[in-house]
Amino acid sequence: MQKKILILFTLFLVQVLAWSGDLHLFNQEGDFNKDFAQSILNQDLKEGEKIFLRDRAYIYRGFLGSGNTTMILSIEDPETNIENALRLPHGNEEKNYRLSDGQRFLNYSYNGFEELEDAGIPIPKFHEYEKDAYIVVDKIAHDFTLKSFFENSESINDSDKGPIIDALKNFAKEAAIFESIGDFHLEQLVYSQKTKKWILLDWSEGHQLARLPSSPTIFTSLTFEQSLSAENKQILSEVINEIEEQRRAQAEIDKVDLEIIKNRLSAMDDYNDILNTYKEIKTKHLASFYTMLQRDFVDNQLPKFPTGVLKKPELELLLNNLGKFVPFYFSQFTEKVLANISDIETFYYLYEKLNMIGLDEELEDDLSIAIQNNIERILKGSHSTQENKVLIEKLKNDYGLINYKTKEVLGKADEYLQSDQNCADLVMSIMQAN
Repeated sequence: MQKKILILFTLFLVQVLAWSGDLHLFNQEGDFNKDFAQSILNQDLKEGEKIFLRDRAYIYRGFLGSGNTTMILSIEDPETNIENALRLPHGNEEKNYRLSDGQRFLNYSYNGFEELEDAGIPIPKFHEYEKDAYIVVDKIAHDFTLKSFFENSESINDSDKGPIIDALKNFAKEAAIFESIGDFHLEQLVYSQKTKKWILLDWSEGHQLARLPSSPTIFTSLTFEQSLSAENKQILSEVINEIEEQRRAQAEIDKVDLEIIKNRLSAMDDYNDILNTYKEIKTKHLASFYTMLQRDFVDNQLPKFPTGVLKKPELELLLNNLGKFVPFYFSQFTEKVLANISDIETFYYLYEKLNMIGLDEELEDDLSIAIQNNIERILKGSHSTQENKVLIEKLKNDYGLINYKTKEVLGKADEYLQSDQNCADLVMSIMQAN
């Protein structure tokens, strides 16, 4: 009996040690382990041990570094033996950064990824992402950052320096359409001697497209700890000149493309054809291209859409392909498009976008009245589902564009919402009535 107990205890101890050696980002209830960093920073997690994400495990291969809000680990996929980088949220108590700050910046990085990828910016490929928890991306081998290049450029041989500067100009041309990239700074742009390319390792969200060739560049706002040498100033000047040349070429392309698109749209009457035309638009254009496209949609294409035809998928398509709106044009867009929306889900999606993009203060009263004038009709086109009732409650508790008259209508939503009967219930109610 004692021998059996000893064996069971030994098995239990082995399981406990196995659990403590590996790192589990989620507990058995599926909740994020907010204390995960302790075993990493204390070096309790050893190379070769496992890191368990939500649905799979990776092999830990080393600590790559950390900033104020995130840390990066090297991990190996046991199925492919390929090493990737695992980015995790983290804080820096000395600088008053908490884990929640790391989670927020992790999400910002993911939110800013697609726009950069669509524009062809050299960035690591994203493989996995879970909100507030982690991102798995390509592990990028590099030799130095833009910061260290400027600090040591005068000590680099001219024969080696030439390809580095040429590669920097190529990166600048690829990023030329952007006036700014979220949280862009000197240590996030790195150079690989092997690939002879500059690669952007990290970013936030909120990238801004340039409007004109002379608009500021992503390099304009860079801050240097020490004054640049004459040689480095010359390098930076040449890089910015490359950007302006690329923008001038892009502006000519945009002018031709816009004219072609507007001519195609002017000959269309069916809103489905119009939607398909927007779906085909490539995303690599200057901001002025999208401003003109948005203006044409509001003035000339939206009147072709029947009342109530815009559901959430159609609205998503438009907002994904009409480009980034500035608050003024999105306020105009919202005011006009409300007449084409007839359900609360689509309205709430638009309302959330309005809060994200911001609104033009001069149009705030007009927007508030437009919502007030359309809300009863929108409710009448919606069904009495639990999901819709939750959205209505959120709107009732919101302040700003939801004025008191709109709140009164929302307070009587049950009087306007359609019954949520399914077909079987409807048939049964008719039979019972007869």
